[in-house]
Amino acid sequence: MKRILYFHHGGGFGGAPLSLLYLLKQLDRSRYEPIVLTLKPGPVVDLYRSEGIKTHVAPDIADFSHTELEWYGGAELWRLPIQAVRFWPSVIAARRYIRRLKPDLIHLNSSTLAAPARAAWREGIPLVWHIREPIHNGYFGLRREWLTRHIAHDATRVIAISEYDASRLKPSPNIRVIHNFVDFNVFDRALSPGEARRKLNLTPAQNIVAMLGGVAYPKGTLTFVNALPLVRKAVPNTKFLVVGPPPAIGDSSRLKSLIKFALRADAYDRQVMKAASESIAAGHIRFTGIRSDIPHVLAAADILAFPSVVPHFARPIIEAGAMAKPVVASALGGPLELVRDGVTGLLVPPADPQALAEAIIAILRDPSKAKAMGEAGYAQAREKFDAATNAQKTFAVYDEILG
Repeated sequence: MKRILYFHHGGGFGGAPLSLLYLLKQLDRSRYEPIVLTLKPGPVVDLYRSEGIKTHVAPDIADFSHTELEWYGGAELWRLPIQAVRFWPSVIAARRYIRRLKPDLIHLNSSTLAAPARAAWREGIPLVWHIREPIHNGYFGLRREWLTRHIAHDATRVIAISEYDASRLKPSPNIRVIHNFVDFNVFDRALSPGEARRKLNLTPAQNIVAMLGGVAYPKGTLTFVNALPLVRKAVPNTKFLVVGPPPAIGDSSRLKSLIKFALRADAYDRQVMKAASESIAAGHIRFTGIRSDIPHVLAAADILAFPSVVPHFARPIIEAGAMAKPVVASALGGPLELVRDGVTGLLVPPADPQALAEAIIAILRDPSKAKAMGEAGYAQAREKFDAATNAQKTFAVYDEILG
């Protein structure tokens, strides 16, 4: 039996940790023993352990994020020297874990894990590097060059979850494009929309538009919030749901809150809440926070919106497809590979509330078209994003390396 050590960069819920969980559920335990090492504590640790997966926390290893979703620029530039200083100590710490756990193969679950990658290379352990986030250009391209060189040099194989993500790397015969996938046993389109709405305190007569991803600039939450009044002018009985991390404004500590305000670290969250204030008061929008019942949220929804303003793979889109729901998404890398415009949903310019609203209105006003789009999305999800099929493509990469 071969032991595989999976490095994951965070402890909170999100697309990357759930994608890893779905992969591990498909893993043949008679052939492979998985061990997960997360860099931070959090609910994901408990989730993995509840599934019988050995999971450890390694707070002495730091990640280095230079992706379209998070990079050390703008208001976050102050973090860059701190993360740079932590890089080599993190490599040393990762080598200690590798020597203790003695894996046959290492699988990194994010493009942010440069330190464990260098540790694996120095220890001579084969490495699969899963690129789940597109690499950012940065200000001058120096960090992008450094990181993409690391990926090309240290990884035995690279798995990119989209063609766009692969295009941000240095060309190599070691790159495989394997899309994220969805478990149709979990995302079951047979779930009752009425029962799902009752659980969410929604009425059968409401038009429900859901956005998964919470309050975050890359997800386009502000665009979504600003589209709501426009939608309600045309289709009054419409309610928006924002599902995921809630706005992080201020801090329980007054000093930290002042620092956060001075650094404008919560400026976007404040913008979103200011724009949404009237809709919140009127009950037209709800920020649900993080939920573990996403299949029920999608069962309750009429449309999934994915108004991202930066290109990245959109797990909510393939989950909506599995639930036979139409999608409105930004015409950017990631969604462009996942949405067939006019067939499985509609593509709109990013950061354009008017265009987003018009697309939502068009679908809400044409139930037969909405149903046809949902069915087309379901067929596409079955064809391209089935867990059993795509997980086996990943395991085939393991076999290429381990024989």
